[in-house]
Amino acid sequence: MVLPAEELDLGNSAGLWEGPASVRAELYLGRSGRGLLIGGTFVGDVALICSRCLESFRFQAQDRFDLYCALGLQAPEGEERELAVEELDVTYLEEGRINTDHLLRENVLLGLPVQPVCREDCRGLCSRCGANLNLGSCGCQEPHLDPRLTILRKLR
Repeated sequence: MVLPAEELDLGNSAGLWEGPASVRAELYLGRSGRGLLIGGTFVGDVALICSRCLESFRFQAQDRFDLYCALGLQAPEGEERELAVEELDVTYLEEGRINTDHLLRENVLLGLPVQPVCREDCRGLCSRCGANLNLGSCGCQEPHLDPRLTILRKLR
């Protein structure tokens, strides 16, 4: 199944989808006791913003997920509460249907890095002038340090 990014509703915080705006997913359904097992994999290219240098880069989001859908049970209502460990991989039917778009969206968002970096050796931005240090030195002079703090330079 191919799901367009508009249907996933990833929002601005997740970045922008590149190229074909879609996620390719394979879902598997099976019965288990009094419920359904829902498993699958997804893959899709995402354009994210590097948390160090603020440049856009491509990230291939992909993962595998497995969920248990309890039949005949309703989602707990009321105030928000902390989920128990055994509730983390459980989903509920909504009006007798499984919302696969919601499941896929949730798993894509969980597959994105918390602090995306374009590459491991990204040097980031100069703290004084804001120049991208991956493109070369910015030419800023190092600030004059208090001589009492010179011992801290050895900690680098």
